[in-house]
Amino acid sequence: MKLRFLLCLAVAHVALAQNAVPVKLASSDVIPTGNEWIALPTIRAVDGAIDNFNVLSMRDRGLLEVTGGGGQPVLEPYFAIDGKPLEFRNPEWTLHSWWIPKATLTKDGITATLMWCAPPGVRAAFLSLTITNNKTSATKVTLGLRARFGALNRVTYTPVELKGELRGAPAPWTGGSGEVFSFVTSDTHFAWTLLHPGSQADVNGPPVTSGPSSDTSQTLTLEPGKTAEAHFAIGVGLEEYSATQSAKALAETIDREGVKGVLNDAATWFLRRTRTTGRADLDMLMNRNLLFTRMYAWGKALDTEQVVGITSRSPRYYVSAAYWDRDAMLWSFPALLDTDPDMARSALEYALSVQLRNTGTHSRFIDGVVLEDGLELDEADAPVTALYAYLAATADFAFIKKHRADLDFLQRNILTNFVPETGLFITLHDPQDEYRKQGYSTYDNALTWLALKDLSQIYGRLGDAATSRDMAARADALHAAILKLCVTQNAPGADGPILVSATDGSPASKDPILADVPPGSLLKLPFLGFVSEDDRIFQRTYRWLHSPNYQWSYSDQPFGLPGSYRLPFTTSWSVADHLRLKSGRDQAMKILLGSDWDGGIITEGVSASTGKADQAGRAFATAAGYVADAICTAFCSPPATAASTR
Repeated sequence: MKLRFLLCLAVAHVALAQNAVPVKLASSDVIPTGNEWIALPTIRAVDGAIDNFNVLSMRDRGLLEVTGGGGQPVLEPYFAIDGKPLEFRNPEWTLHSWWIPKATLTKDGITATLMWCAPPGVRAAFLSLTITNNKTSATKVTLGLRARFGALNRVTYTPVELKGELRGAPAPWTGGSGEVFSFVTSDTHFAWTLLHPGSQADVNGPPVTSGPSSDTSQTLTLEPGKTAEAHFAIGVGLEEYSATQSAKALAETIDREGVKGVLNDAATWFLRRTRTTGRADLDMLMNRNLLFTRMYAWGKALDTEQVVGITSRSPRYYVSAAYWDRDAMLWSFPALLDTDPDMARSALEYALSVQLRNTGTHSRFIDGVVLEDGLELDEADAPVTALYAYLAATADFAFIKKHRADLDFLQRNILTNFVPETGLFITLHDPQDEYRKQGYSTYDNALTWLALKDLSQIYGRLGDAATSRDMAARADALHAAILKLCVTQNAPGADGPILVSATDGSPASKDPILADVPPGSLLKLPFLGFVSEDDRIFQRTYRWLHSPNYQWSYSDQPFGLPGSYRLPFTTSWSVADHLRLKSGRDQAMKILLGSDWDGGIITEGVSASTGKADQAGRAFATAAGYVADAICTAFCSPPATAASTR
């Protein structure tokens, strides 16, 4: 009976995605899509135009972002009826497989659609436009696309416009059916190509326009009941030939299989990386964010073809295109294990190679070079807990054996931070990237306890009994030290001892930090297995953080959960952590489903009073994975992986 129920859920899940699901959007929202090579982060809900797109570049240590310049979109679809522009505004949007967006507008007897799709595995994306004549008489229709190359930005945190020459020229070896746009310094630095089979282009450039541009369209007379279609392929490359062939290969595939064939293949690939809860509202939120973390927290560098992990491939996130161990291994990685174990293995390979030497350092460029310095203890732990989670979920012991030397490095890297006088591990920055004089973070030490336990298990599997016993003994001693030194009797309004956020490590700390740090919250401790949710100290800590005694509790607000001085709102981590707690799930569900987030994509947080998304933290790809995994852990059928449920 249970099997039949799960099969019915799976069939409904597939049918819903294949039929395309409606998505609720405001006119100011954007819809992201893309694949591992090209990101389309800013498809405008109001009209389907794209403000910018980007690729990952190891040479440039971040994103290369193509913009239209002057506040204009880089790619702007349009329609005309009998020579007059069709006002394609505020269309209805649907998503194929929760990832491929399609807009539909019916007006004055005409139905127009546009769809953006970046099929996985190709260095390209395509736009499909259709017009259907619902009138009783023939109508002249135009389907077109304006392209502008206004600037090329390097993005790591903030966009920096690169200085060079912007060029436009006929795309090579295409018979005049496309244009290639290049950014040139002493040589071509980057290029992108627009192919438009069946359409004609008017090409402009300086001094007529500030940068090279094209206006490509086709016009025809459409009989009643008939549909016209145009498609455009956008390819990226290191120079003009490779960009053109990227677009050409996709255009040729569309010619052979049709738009529907390419769409179905892409939709199937994305669908295989989703899960179901059996609830349409939760599936929409969970699957959009499972795919957003898969495609926007990870990608491939155009110039080296390496898998790369970053905070977000969307420039809408305020610290986009950089690497944090915490973001990659603690937040995004569990979602990969839920949906794509092969990608999880690739993510670990990246963490244990390119990023290994500076593990635990605040943030790095995508090539592993330090961006922001400073020890963050939870980041030193993160690859270890991810490695153990991968082993538990996949039983891929060969991978562990291959990376034995890297495991030894990670172990030494963690132990370096042990302070024998206290029995605790010290950090410079806390999990919200802030310096506090009190260097012993309770959450960081609890995560280190888990990392030591994981190391004990892994070394035991490797046959190193002595190291396994040593790690287990260190974990036991650390557990005792945390419960001795990271607790206070003096929290105002508390009805007994509670956990502190951080301490100076002395038995009678004069100034413990009575607060919470949402990215490294005390409320995660049951999830880590450090204490049970029913533990008396944890229960008192939970009550205190949710009481008026805590300045940032937001306990009296409709969308309130505990925040911090650094994050004075309800954060996405807090929502996810409360989903995992019996006492917090109802409020977490209210916030999850009551907020619009960033057009359905998880942000750093929402206003405790209104539920409106925090603007600086939009398009937060790694946090999207953290929340999506929490939803799946709580509701997925079958259950989430061992990574999430241990």
